[in-house]
Amino acid sequence: MRLRAALISVSLLALLATTSTGRADSLSLLKPKVGDPVLQDLMGGCSLRCAFFWETLAGSSAGTLIPASELCDDDATTSWISPTPGSGEIIQFRIPKKLPRDCRDTPFYGINIANGVIRSLEEFRGYARVKTMTLCVNHKPIAHLHLADTWRWQDFHFEDIMLNQGDLIELSIDEIYPGKISQQPGITEIVLQGAH
Repeated sequence: MRLRAALISVSLLALLATTSTGRADSLSLLKPKVGDPVLQDLMGGCSLRCAFFWETLAGSSAGTLIPASELCDDDATTSWISPTPGSGEIIQFRIPKKLPRDCRDTPFYGINIANGVIRSLEEFRGYARVKTMTLCVNHKPIAHLHLADTWRWQDFHFEDIMLNQGDLIELSIDEIYPGKISQQPGITEIVLQGAH
């Protein structure tokens, strides 16, 4: 009887382990629609900013986040470059804790990314670029993003996520494309899509 109970316990533990692993792996893997080259003349335009602004931070852990406004500055000549080589960096977009009433339940449905340092082809190849990222909203994993190794705009779309005051959008860098000179990944611009 004890042997049978032990076998059932081991089987249940194995099932739980498989189930929890399955949940983590069940995230959608989104591939981008690769679009136009990233040019200064084409920067800006409609985005989630039509509803509200946010604070952009980056760092290797929640306790080391610092402002990273160059990620959302509508400027193709500036880039955020990770202070550390490889993966593991976190990028956060913090929605203000106070929003006007008409900005509540604002749809968030996409991200446009200008991957790498794109001021010149030499810099693009010199610095690492992001290969995969995980998108989370309020610490809940939403999808894995698989970026192409290109300096063109990359558009990712997903089902509407309703944002409200105090919400948190987070991208964590999981894997990089190696650079010829530096393994510090760079990103020129991230545009959060939504609002309309």
